[in-house]
Amino acid sequence: MSAQLPREKVPILLVDDQPEGLMALEATLAPLGQQIVVARSGREALRQLLNQDFAVVLLDIVMPGMDGFETAQLIREREKSRNTPILFLTALSRGEVPEFRAYAVGAVDYLLKPYEPDILRSKVSVFVDLFRKTEMLRRQAEALREAQRREHERELAEAHQRLEVERSRWREELLRKEMETGRNQQRWLEAVLTTLPSPLALLEPGTGHILFANRAAQSLADGALVYPEARRLNTELVFTDSEGKQLPDESLPAARAARGELLSGVPVEWRRGEQRGAALAFSSRLPPMHGRPETALLALLDVTALHVTERNLQRAVHVRDDFLSMASHELRTPLTSLKVHVQGALRAAHRRGEEPLPVAQYVAKLETLEHNVSRLALLVDNLLDISRIHTGRLDFELAEVDLAAVVRDVASRFSEEASSAGCTLSVRAENPVVGRWDYSRVDQVVTNLLANALKYGAGAPVELAVSEEASHATLEVRDGGIGVREQDRYRIFERFERAVPHEHYSGFGLGLWLVHEIVTGLGGSVTVESPPGQGALFRVLLPWSREPQATEWRKVAQG
Repeated sequence: MSAQLPREKVPILLVDDQPEGLMALEATLAPLGQQIVVARSGREALRQLLNQDFAVVLLDIVMPGMDGFETAQLIREREKSRNTPILFLTALSRGEVPEFRAYAVGAVDYLLKPYEPDILRSKVSVFVDLFRKTEMLRRQAEALREAQRREHERELAEAHQRLEVERSRWREELLRKEMETGRNQQRWLEAVLTTLPSPLALLEPGTGHILFANRAAQSLADGALVYPEARRLNTELVFTDSEGKQLPDESLPAARAARGELLSGVPVEWRRGEQRGAALAFSSRLPPMHGRPETALLALLDVTALHVTERNLQRAVHVRDDFLSMASHELRTPLTSLKVHVQGALRAAHRRGEEPLPVAQYVAKLETLEHNVSRLALLVDNLLDISRIHTGRLDFELAEVDLAAVVRDVASRFSEEASSAGCTLSVRAENPVVGRWDYSRVDQVVTNLLANALKYGAGAPVELAVSEEASHATLEVRDGGIGVREQDRYRIFERFERAVPHEHYSGFGLGLWLVHEIVTGLGGSVTVESPPGQGALFRVLLPWSREPQATEWRKVAQG
């Protein structure tokens, strides 16, 4: 396609304040056959430039108000007319024209009046041709853009058509994927429900048919709470209510939920031989949704462990009551003796006219009082140690302690009690055995073990021995008493536990427990050996040095 210049008249702006100057310019440019627009001032020229574009502006320099330089400056400052060619015309002589300023304000050339008409027409013709070429390029660009727009619209129409086809295919694929996703979600939900620890089942209303039961529901009571066939296979399994009344099949949670009953924590218990179990039943109705019919939901809460805990708590309460009974009895015995002796002493002191009792009798009474007070103090200390161990605050004051010296001292204090119990007391602790321990706690360990040996080994010899090894010191207390049955050898070190009835032997059942707690707190261990018919041997191992940890006491107390 050949490019042809547009033949429309090209606008040329003539700016001069002199009418004769404008007439001369019009006459000179008339042969060019273009559109001539005149302006008689700079301001009028600016208004013309606001309305249309011009191929060239012929601008007189000397004008009143706003001269040619100022007008040119404003033309250049306007974005749309910034590139419009400006040709200055002036009657000034060549030496009077400030050429640098003319070019500085954007003039492409200037002519001096009187000008040569052919030269002026030649210069203007150049700008006219340039304007036409520019206009042609603009129109070609617009035509190109229009062609591109039409092509683009055609391509868009084709793309839209292809897109509709693709959308149709995508919709079909999406529907297929949604259906597959729905199936996968159902499988995933069933997998989640299957692994839940809470028994859960979905039943068909009316028939009671099991639509789904997770693993926990299948294992709870061997699945007999949900599946009727499982109940028929477990003939020894018996279901009862919370009062122990046996439940028929129609009264079980699954049958009631299928009938539409809304259960809220209904208890059901079962037993099979020595095995026991319990659960709370909850049910609700799921309305039809997502293409599924109405469904009965049955949830079971296994409370077997709670029942076991309840029995343990009841046992703990029973143990507490027994302990309080024992404590009142144990505390009353020395208090009664103290009261009797104090009352006797007061009566003797108030008798008049009688000779005073001999000093030996007073000493005997005081010794009895001192013995009972010591017994009371020991009982109170044991009770305080229970509280300290429970709160993790059993105190240790570590220092250099001679275990052999502690054993000899305790044995000396128990000499009269051993004699009263008919026990010969022997001690093998001649050489010092020194470690970093708590003196009072080590004394408490030896005292409790010796008191235990004299209580349960009355009438038989009692031996205490101390030895040392590379890593620890050893304390052994042997008696020839009733011994400890094998099934009781761990239980006797627990709080309030006793291997024999309280009616036969007094005490709180705390001595050996305190021994275990103290020795463990010092990093050691205590064990018992009791061959049949040979009494009991308690062996304590104490490391030479160890900082007791409070956290261990808390763990023991909480356990």
